[in-house]
Amino acid sequence: MGLVLGWGYVLLPLACWAALARTRTVGAAVAVVLVALALVPVGLERAWFHSRAVAESQSGYPLAAGLVVLLGTLAERRRCGRRPARGSGQPAAGATIVIAAHSLVGLVIGLLYQLAVHEPFSPDRSELSLPPGLAVEHDTGPDRSCGLHACRRDLVVVSTEGLPGAEAARRLRVRMAADGWAPGPGGSLVHRHGWLLDKRITQVFLTEQPAAVTVRLTGPDRSP
Repeated sequence: MGLVLGWGYVLLPLACWAALARTRTVGAAVAVVLVALALVPVGLERAWFHSRAVAESQSGYPLAAGLVVLLGTLAERRRCGRRPARGSGQPAAGATIVIAAHSLVGLVIGLLYQLAVHEPFSPDRSELSLPPGLAVEHDTGPDRSCGLHACRRDLVVVSTEGLPGAEAARRLRVRMAADGWAPGPGGSLVHRHGWLLDKRITQVFLTEQPAAVTVRLTGPDRSP
């Protein structure tokens, strides 16, 4: 059911535009733009690429798609004139209502992200960018059974050049500082998990081993 709802959420603007389009040129151009917009939330969900703006893409997608459909409708109206009336059951009226409801769903998703900032979350491995010469040897994967106040993910990072753990940790800290990680409580490094809507903080603890670095990624809650 969740998969069906997810694809429905992504493909709904295209379906509505199929009901609204009247010309081949504008219809094809708008459809291409809608497909490009749809690839953003799909790519983030399937980890084709990483972005801190996940919340913005999920909540902003229906708003952006609705705006594209509106501009396409206005462009066709300018070329072809007013849409001929077909009675109260015409597809255009239904598609317009669906697009408006779809945009409202985007606003609700943005609100839900504001409510989620106090819940623990499982950080993504892609949040940690490794410098050249370092690689992940072991990854526990996403935390499926989070504790009371945090989710954790443990990585073992090694040097592909045979460097000791202390030097690997130093290089990793330099890279993280360049990526915007800042000193946090308990000797950790922290940064914003999301961008504007998602204000959760990802926390990292580094532990030096003789030939490796243990990296603990945690997604703590924000208890009052």
